[in-house]
Amino acid sequence: MPTSKSAVDLGHLAQGTAKVYIYYRCALSLVLLGMYYSGAASNIFGTDNPQLYQLAAIGYGAATSLTVAMLLMSRGQTRNNLLLFSYFLIDLIALTLLMHSSGGLSSGLGLLMMITVAASSLVFTNQLALLTAALASILLLAEELISAYLLNDNNRAIFPAGLLGFVLFLTAALFRILNQRLRHSEQIALRESDQSAHLQDLNEMIIQRMLTGIVVIDVSGKIELINNAAIEMLGASKTGTALGSGTSLRAIPLLQIGYETWLKQPWKKMPAFKVSGSNTEIQAKFAHLERSENKSTIIFLEDTRTAAQNAQRLKLASLGRLTGSIAHEIRNPLGAISHAAQLLAEEQGGNQSSQRLSEIIIKHTQRLNQVIENVSQLSRRKAPDAQSLHLDQCLHDFVEDYQLSCPHSCTIEIDIEDPAMIIVFDTSQLHQVLTNLLENAHRHSLEYSAQAWAKCICHIDPVSQRPCLDLYDRGEGISADVAAQIFEPFYTTSHTGSGLGLYLARELCEINFATLDYQLAEKDRPGFFRIGFAHPEQAQQRLHND
Repeated sequence: MPTSKSAVDLGHLAQGTAKVYIYYRCALSLVLLGMYYSGAASNIFGTDNPQLYQLAAIGYGAATSLTVAMLLMSRGQTRNNLLLFSYFLIDLIALTLLMHSSGGLSSGLGLLMMITVAASSLVFTNQLALLTAALASILLLAEELISAYLLNDNNRAIFPAGLLGFVLFLTAALFRILNQRLRHSEQIALRESDQSAHLQDLNEMIIQRMLTGIVVIDVSGKIELINNAAIEMLGASKTGTALGSGTSLRAIPLLQIGYETWLKQPWKKMPAFKVSGSNTEIQAKFAHLERSENKSTIIFLEDTRTAAQNAQRLKLASLGRLTGSIAHEIRNPLGAISHAAQLLAEEQGGNQSSQRLSEIIIKHTQRLNQVIENVSQLSRRKAPDAQSLHLDQCLHDFVEDYQLSCPHSCTIEIDIEDPAMIIVFDTSQLHQVLTNLLENAHRHSLEYSAQAWAKCICHIDPVSQRPCLDLYDRGEGISADVAAQIFEPFYTTSHTGSGLGLYLARELCEINFATLDYQLAEKDRPGFFRIGFAHPEQAQQRLHND
């Protein structure tokens, strides 16, 4: 709704001054009326014309009471300059009438105009302040002139009225300068307040988006601030624990014990720990925020897996360059050995023992060649050609091709929560990951249940809202100790495996902004591998930025 020219924002200073003055004028009218009827100043107020004083006081009181009612109805907002100026004009006229009925300047009521002029100078920044002072001076002089010449009142003095008019102009000028300085200070304060609020919002946003968990607690152990990373690390979203301002640190017993230990032994490093409902291993560090007696403590929570992964990447980067060059040098003599073994088997003809030895040589050269292929793939890992895929169609196509190429009979069941589920992944790399996981699932199922069986369950994770693929088998399962090592390179529990399959699968998931983890068995379900795909919109945005 458009605002008229007379309806402008007066600012905090003018708003406050206007509201105080409105209450003041109402109180003044009631005091003047009350003093008149009580007879407390009968020798001062209304001495010349009691009836005029009475009518002016009653009218003034009614007008000011109506003004207060309007202020309360507008919820303390006074934005109309012309309306405010009319209040000042009514006050000047009322004071002039009261002064005239009480003997003129000798009653002292003319001095009250100084308050009106001063308030006007604090409310208005334009010429209305000087206009108020001019009208007050004109009314004073007019009252004295009318009384002296028209009413033949010889007790009236023109010079004091003119002197008071000059004082009113001086008051208006001084308070106008004061108003300008106060408004300038107000603008500076508002700018600094806005900047402070902006910095506070910015700091809060940075803290909430940090990957490092931040928890601030007071001396009593209550949480003052906690960011999203800390809530996720501490497993609050999974266990339903409410962590926020006012929550006691006792809600996280292990962290509470570490905090109490740190207070007694600040030099001692707290060991890494895991909380119930979270698989993340956390390293906590403590520091005082202030040096006062009532000082808060900030707790930094770091995921130890991140540091371990960074260290491992540095080692594997160097190892990759070395193994890549070694693999290149091994490939040629290995091919020669394999070719020689094949020729030797052909020359031996029907010699079963020689053929058996040749088959062993060929088999192990092929196994060694596969290791070389895996190592070479690690050293020359290419960036993914990620694209949006319908998980349902993509998974069914892959399973159909996999079963056709599988050397033995196998069963793969598929259960998809939403057929329209979208993921972002490189198709060839996704096939490589699934091939590795299904081969492991079928091998372990055959060893334990004599049936190559696997089941894929696709769903949306209720906590992260990310698409997930859970892969089950009928194997014996993996213990917690082994599960912590299965994704390390060259670690294997199979006599024929290279130990690079799961490591390579996780690496391929990571470059596609996905995760690959093993979920340990619980009472109501067996253990399984889970691929946590990136949220489609976030993955596309990150790929675009990269």
